[in-house]
Formats: sequence, structure tokens, C-alpha cells
Amino acid sequence: MPLKILEPLYKKIDTINGFGPHTANKFEKLCGVRYLDIIFHLPNSLIKRILIEDLHDLYLFKRIIIKGEIKKTWSSYKKPKISIATLEVNNQHLDIIYFNVNKPWFHKNFVKEHEIIISGELSKKGNKWQIIHPDYVYEGNSNLNIPIYETLYPLTSGLTHKKIKKAIIESHKALPNFNEWINIELLKQNNWNTLNESLHKLHFPNNIKDTNNTNIYRERIAYDEALARQLALNLIRKYKYKSIQKSLNYNSKLKNKLIKKLPFQLTKDQNLVLVKIYKDLSSQERMFRLLQGDVGSGKTIVAFFAILHVVENGYQGALMTPTEILAYQHYKFFKKFEDYLNIKICLLTSKINKENKNNIINDIKNGKVNIVIGTHAIIQSNVIFKNLRLAIIDEQHKFGVYQRLELSKKSPNTDFLVMTATPIPRTLVLTDYGDMDISILYSKPKDRPIIKTISVSIPRIKEVINAIERAIKKNNQIFWVCPLVKDSESLDLAAAETRAKYLEKYFPNKVSLVHGQMNANEKEKSLSEFSNNEKPILVATTVIEVGIDIPNATIMIIEHAERFGLAQLHQLRGRVGRGTKESICILLYNQNIGNIARERLSVMRETNDGFIISEKDLKLRGAGEVLGTKQSGGQNFKVLDINMHEHLIHIANKEAKLIINKNPDLSGKLGENLKILLYLFDQDKAIKLINSG
Repeated sequence: MPLKILEPLYKKIDTINGFGPHTANKFEKLCGVRYLDIIFHLPNSLIKRILIEDLHDLYLFKRIIIKGEIKKTWSSYKKPKISIATLEVNNQHLDIIYFNVNKPWFHKNFVKEHEIIISGELSKKGNKWQIIHPDYVYEGNSNLNIPIYETLYPLTSGLTHKKIKKAIIESHKALPNFNEWINIELLKQNNWNTLNESLHKLHFPNNIKDTNNTNIYRERIAYDEALARQLALNLIRKYKYKSIQKSLNYNSKLKNKLIKKLPFQLTKDQNLVLVKIYKDLSSQERMFRLLQGDVGSGKTIVAFFAILHVVENGYQGALMTPTEILAYQHYKFFKKFEDYLNIKICLLTSKINKENKNNIINDIKNGKVNIVIGTHAIIQSNVIFKNLRLAIIDEQHKFGVYQRLELSKKSPNTDFLVMTATPIPRTLVLTDYGDMDISILYSKPKDRPIIKTISVSIPRIKEVINAIERAIKKNNQIFWVCPLVKDSESLDLAAAETRAKYLEKYFPNKVSLVHGQMNANEKEKSLSEFSNNEKPILVATTVIEVGIDIPNATIMIIEHAERFGLAQLHQLRGRVGRGTKESICILLYNQNIGNIARERLSVMRETNDGFIISEKDLKLRGAGEVLGTKQSGGQNFKVLDINMHEHLIHIANKEAKLIINKNPDLSGKLGENLKILLYLFDQDKAIKLINSG
């Protein structure tokens, strides 16, 4: 339940006269349906009008407000249907012109000898002054005022500025007066107004000073949101580290055995990260660690060693992935060492038949399984572990901060290691991973080649076919990635199925196909044919973005590369260059592409560094796209802009740490004010953790 002071803001806009379910649905898509959502839907531009008494070239193409008397009206009845009212303004004439307007409405509002006040863009045709489709028309004696400054808002299909403005006015009426939660020094230093003043001046600017200080008002609100986020993350962090764990012994028998069996040596970064993980696992505090690593940096083997650390102490470990293909790849890798290490490893996904699944679930419950690898099926209510100690989540960006919190509640005695092959920009680490400790794998195993990246326009596709032919003669393998499964009539994109048939003509019986709509057996068969080099070409959708490890693959072709984000292009490129052979990534693109798409292709050609790419991706696409929160329902900010307000996030981070250190329960007057702040920006789930066990 919201705090009492905020109850008026939790009203929904369908309570406003003239706002029904249809309008509410439009608002839901745009910003939300509560007054609280509407009040933070800030304007993105401003109309400035000039109040004038005479018509003059000085005012051409400017939006004016002027009063005049209607001298004549005229409407045509043939196409194009035009209605014109001529005003007299200080012995000058001004034509008000409408195209295809409702004639009864026109003649009702434009009556001869009546005085009106009108607003619109002034133009001239020959010697005739005119305004086409004015934005305001009022009777001359009306009490209604045309605003000099008028804010305009982001819209969605079916919503008008008139509707938005009405919702803003009603929401603003419900806004209570808040006590300040920001310290006075910070307010003075940044010349910030109160939250209420900032919102009012943004929505209803009164003068030139209000319009000039828009960035300051917006910055104040963005800081509030940054502070709410950082407070929430610190409260979550405090809660998650509250429970006491049984410390583990440094028993390294299995780990040492695995080291001897591996055909490679661990990198310096891998060893440093494992030292931290072992220390976390052996302490009495729960581990919540994020492991970032660029493609090919060796996160999977780190995960294996981490799980072995708990297995050696008599506990179970689990590795959860977002896709079946990735789960299967991990399972296949771990399974190679099962007999050698004398441990039991199982695979658990939703596609496993019921009888086998029940047997696996029973084995997990009875402790017969040491390591479980699978999809979300692992955390279903019917899966009960005998003694789960370590849960590893791969591709962490698919899970938001509150989803991680729910998962940690499900397993209150479990340590968590979450991994991502998508390097996360520094600012996003602060806003989305402040509840965790961070480890990074920068270096890659020795002898890994640098992948050469080139871009080729689609009309030159025959050159790509020739490159494939040369690669097959060298016994190498090829990935070909398409953005869709079937051809789309509305989008000119190649589909995986169509492309597979096309390649089959050039390379009979050498093409496998994998996409998300295939069942598990079909996928496994195709991947097996490709893995064993029975069919050296794999045509796929982005299901192979992560987890496919084919050292013999040397060519990655990404069709319609302009349709992919930078991070995704980099992930796909990382499927090749995993052995010692020289590898190449070919970005097939449509010649008619925009500047941003062109810039993405340029970045891919210039660098193989995932961390540089992630920073660039953030600037080009925004945080919601980079983290996948737009699709997954994760954190999206109302006002805070990750790129524009990075400095505010750092300030808020320091302030939040000071606040929680001094006042971890958010008690007293300031604490109550800060709780209001958390509710305002939908971070109130964190409040429930205060004083919880």
C-alpha cells in the first residue's frame, strides 16, 4: 500500500471525465495510468507565442496571438474543400484558412462582425496575410487565455496534446507538498528548486526564466530518481548480506584434478576472480557477485571451478541459463569430466519428457545429483534441492534487480554468482548492479586470434558464397545468422529457412538450420551435425548468440547486420575465433541504412573490445535496449537519462551510502521523507526489507 500522503497520486486517469478504458490503454503504453506516472511524463519541446497588435514581416513564420473582427467567411463545396474567414486587424486583413474542416463547426465559430482571439503560425501568400489551421480560436470576450508558453509532450498513436495536457493538469492538482530529502548544500550547489517547484515550472512555464532553466529543473528530478535507485540498491545489498552462512573448507582435491585434465592453463584474470569467489564462498556472508567477461574470456570454466568448490564441501551447485541451447552447451562441456571427477551432473529443461524429469527431480531432492544445469525449470516450485549452496545465473542481463531479489528469497541459504558475456557500461553497473560485488575478466586465453571484421553490401552476396567455398575446402566451419525465421512481407529481411534453402543449392547436404521455433530434438540434431562438422554451415537466428563453442568455426556472416544492436553483433562475432585459426566476421548490410546503423558497422570494424563497444552501444541505443529491460520488463527510468546524468548517478551513489550507513532503517523525519522518495519512483519494494529477517 502507498503512503497516505501519496494516495492522491495513485488514482488512475480513467477517473477523469472523458477518459475511458481506451484512453487509459493509450496512456499505459506511453507512460502509465496513475497520476504518479503522468506527473513525471515531462515535456520534450515548447511553443513560444508572441502577442501582437499589427501584422508585420518581422513576425513571419512565428506563432502569434492576435485579436480581430470577422469581416467575411467563405467555403468551397468542390475539392479541395476550403473554408476561409477574413479578419480585420487594425485596417489590415488576415485570412484564416482550413482544409477539409467540418463546415457547421466553422460557421458556428466564425460569425461575421464577431471579435475573436486567434493563435497560429503567420505566413504570407503574395500580399495576403494568412494563418492555416490555427491552434486556438476564442471569442474576443472569452475568459480563456491562450498561453504564451505551451509545453508539448511525447505522444503515442491515438493520443493528442489536448488529452495529455488535461491529464497533466489533473495530476498536478493531486501533487502534495513534500518536505525536502536532499541536503541543503547540494541544493544550493546545483541551484535546484524543490521537487514541486521543478515539476510546476517544467509543465507550466510562466516566463523566459522558466524556459531557460528547463535543464536545471529536469536535473533536480533526475537526481531524485538516481537517489531513489541508489537507496534501494543499498537496502537490498544490506538485506541480502544479512543471513549467516556456514563457512566452507578450502578442499581442492577435485579442483586440482580438473586443472591437470584441462588442455589449457587458466588466465591470470580467471585465477584472480576464482580467489575472490572461493573467499566469498568460504565466508559466513552470502555471495552476490557479478562476473563480467567479454566473449571468449572463459567464464564457463570459472563457473565450473566455483561449483566444484561447494561440491567438495558436500553441497550442490546449479547453473541456470536463459535458453535450452546454452544449457545444453554447458551440460555437454561439464559432462566430459563427470566420470573423471566421479560426480553426478544432470540437465533439467522444460522439454525433457515427464518420466525423465521426475527421476531427475527426485535425484536432486535426494542429493544424488551434485550439479544441475538447466533453464528456468531449475527454480520451479517442484524442484527441491537437498543442499543447494551455489546458484550461477548465466546471461545476467535477462534478470532485473528485483527478480534477483526474489530468487535470493527462494534460496535463503544459497550463494549467487551471476555472469554476463555482455560487458556492462560503468554507469549501468551503478544503476543496476549496485547490490552486488563485481568481478571482470579482461584477458582472453593465449593464442586466440583477433577476429577481422568487414562489411559487405547485400548485392555482393556472391563474393560471400565464394569465401564460404574457400573455407569449406580448408575444412573450416561457417555461421550464417538471419534476423527472422520466416520471410516477412512487411520487412525486407532474409529469413533463416529461406537462406538455408538458398545455400543448399550451392552446398548440397552441408547446411544445418537452428532457430527458436524448432523443438529440442531438432535443435540438438542440427547442432550435433554442425559440431561434428558433418554439415559445415549452420544457418541460425540469434538463438546461437551465446553458448555455442565451435573452435573450428572461422566465418561468421550476419545478414542485415544494420538491424542488430552493437552488443548483439559483438556477441555473434564471438562465436568464431575460439580456436587458433584466423577468423572473419562479415556484416551483410542493406545499402539504404541510416547514420546510426552505419556508425554501428563502423564501430564493429574498428574494435574487438566488448567494453568499448558496450559504452558506444549505451550512447547509441540507451540503457533499456542495452540491458534488455525494454523487452524483459526490467528497470526503465522515468526522468533519469543514463548518458546525460551520469554525474548525478555518482553523486547519488555516495549520498545513498552515507544515508544507509548512518540511518539503515530510514527512521526519523529524514527517513520518512526518503521513504516517500522511494515510493515516488517505484523503488518501494526495498522498503519492505527494512527490519525483515
